[in-house]
Amino acid sequence: MDGRCEGYFPDIALVFGNSEDGVMIRVAQILGKMNGGGAEQVVMNYYRAIDREKVQFDFYLFKGSKYVPAEEIKAMGGRLFVLPTLKRPVKYLKTLSRLLKENGNEIVHCHLSTLSYLPLLAAKQAGVPTRILHNHSTSGGAREWHRNLAKLLLKPLAKVNATDYFACSEHASRWIYGSRAAVSLSEPEIAVKRVRIMLNAIDTEKYSFSEKKRQEIRRELKIPGSMVVFGHIGRFCPQKNQSFLIDIFEEILKQNKNSCLVMAGTGEDMELIQAKVIAAGVSDRVIFAGQRSDADKLYSGFDCFLLPSNYEGLPVVGVEAQCAGLSCLFSNKVTPEARITGSAQFLPLGNAADWACAALCCAGLRNKNAAAQIAAKGFDIHNAAADLAEFYLKKADKSEKTEQL
Repeated sequence: MDGRCEGYFPDIALVFGNSEDGVMIRVAQILGKMNGGGAEQVVMNYYRAIDREKVQFDFYLFKGSKYVPAEEIKAMGGRLFVLPTLKRPVKYLKTLSRLLKENGNEIVHCHLSTLSYLPLLAAKQAGVPTRILHNHSTSGGAREWHRNLAKLLLKPLAKVNATDYFACSEHASRWIYGSRAAVSLSEPEIAVKRVRIMLNAIDTEKYSFSEKKRQEIRRELKIPGSMVVFGHIGRFCPQKNQSFLIDIFEEILKQNKNSCLVMAGTGEDMELIQAKVIAAGVSDRVIFAGQRSDADKLYSGFDCFLLPSNYEGLPVVGVEAQCAGLSCLFSNKVTPEARITGSAQFLPLGNAADWACAALCCAGLRNKNAAAQIAAKGFDIHNAAADLAEFYLKKADKSEKTEQL
């Protein structure tokens, strides 16, 4: 079931799944709310591609998740557990610790960044031998000063109960782990605790440009074939900086009135951005596409992709957009590692007119070799998922040998 499911799941429960399924290992994927964010998307991409006869996933997430691919998870043999939020830390700790014991998870893979202290402590209490801390992000802009302060204070605690360090990029690694050396997932086991870079890999075939998809999505959104489409996909929040994106689009319209902006996603800032669009008098040229499960079609329908984020780890949407051959404009707050092909540029925040000029100059230019370039850089999900499965299996094998000793 894709879609809203608030109230669908009980407070704390095994929603579905059969523990007697004969899989070799079950990995506990610890998430926050599944609301269509990048970290959840990364986990689902790997889950779809991993060898599920050897590795299965248990999903642990907060109550109140709105976009859970529940039926898909069920069909692939996964299990889903809904937990209290971290606002109830004692209950969260006890519940997660109990469930990890009952479910016999040998590996916990935690995606809560600096909030990972509590779930990793629960895993340690439950006797889980492999406890992975995975950082997907960095710190934010002025509007998120309270969140930034919390991240700064929690950073040291997050690492306390982890046995392994993961990050989506070297930039995200340095932000939380400092100067520790980083290695790839596929490198041999090492004695010194280093950071393993688990790339935000995608299905490169799915996200390759398709003229058929382009025509379909433009018909659906009622966009004329001659119109230049500037696109953005992301949660509506201070991090993604959609307010500045509207400033950019206003400048674009001054130079090319035959343009429109398509914004996909939902979030706490959505009403604020909608109000700004109305106040700017551009509501007839801005399409709010909502939460989508067909982002691959959107990328084919776009002519240029804009991501003026205040901060990022390594944005999945940036990888997907480049795979579709799009010219991409990222803010210079996005890690330079996001430039996987020659189609990505980085601009400083602040001058909307400069962004508009750059966007108009590169709109419509397609990189026909993008998918192959993305795959060559290690971002193809099939190879990346095989590396992750091998890592999990080696860890599980080591833990079994330790128990036997």
